[in-house]
Amino acid sequence: MSCPACFSGSTHDHAEPRGTIETIHGVRTYVAGGSDPSKSKSTIIYLPDIFSLKLVNNKILADDYATATGCTVYIPDVVYGGGMSPSLMDKMNVVLTPNPTWTIGGVLSKIYAAITLIPQAVPFMILADPKKVYPQILGYARGVKADLPAGGKLGVCGFCWGAWPSTKLCVETATEAVREGGSGADDRSTVRLIDAQFNGHPSYIVKTPQMIVDAVKKFKVPYTVAVASDDMQFNKTEAEKVEATLRSEVGEPGGSNPQGYAYEFRMYDGCVHGFCVRAPVGKKDDVNEKGFFESKQQAIDWFNKYLN
Repeated sequence: MSCPACFSGSTHDHAEPRGTIETIHGVRTYVAGGSDPSKSKSTIIYLPDIFSLKLVNNKILADDYATATGCTVYIPDVVYGGGMSPSLMDKMNVVLTPNPTWTIGGVLSKIYAAITLIPQAVPFMILADPKKVYPQILGYARGVKADLPAGGKLGVCGFCWGAWPSTKLCVETATEAVREGGSGADDRSTVRLIDAQFNGHPSYIVKTPQMIVDAVKKFKVPYTVAVASDDMQFNKTEAEKVEATLRSEVGEPGGSNPQGYAYEFRMYDGCVHGFCVRAPVGKKDDVNEKGFFESKQQAIDWFNKYLN
């Protein structure tokens, strides 16, 4: 499920990517950090928004996570078609931004932007459902987990499109269970795949909120979400429903929970869908810019706590 805000936002120019493009388990991957394994033995898989590696913001954010946690961060190129062109953001911004006054030129600019946007956005929404590529993502994650050195842990973060698979991975085991009649059982077939999860402004997941509850309950994966209060999809109302269900089924999160469940829904008042990755920086949108930097720190703190 996508909304207009999934295609809107701002391209960042406050930094340049510092990572490299490599092939990891057969998938083209942006690799951030990892040059100093003494800092951390853990890896984070970053499942991006619909713009994937075509949007520089995702690479810059992965670099920041790697620097602040010491973890290696991978962004696998798994979004349909390599992701949408960031140029579509300008067109969607024109469509979504109210005109100060209704002039013929203003109306025509919106119509033109919509006409040029729809032929690209609609097919993508039909073909790019993360469920279609999830088996590849699962195989990739299991391969990365197997590559970890002793003591290394695997984290995952997901944004918009990537929040659904990042949540789904939390109920998976490190290896596929051995089928009946097989031999050579792997102990990892009962070990959780993911050791910590963060997602921001999730999309798709709003239709299947029970999967968040399952992600927390099955293997007690530490699970945190950055929620935009004004999101068109997973907003304050939806997050509060899921949080209430979790409290009913597993109790309060954190140290007060004797069963060891760790979960958090952090609300960012006034923020809109896309703020964790595509908020304007230095462009007079103080609310979403503040949310961008605070949600980045939320993820960093979570991964430092549970992966290092």
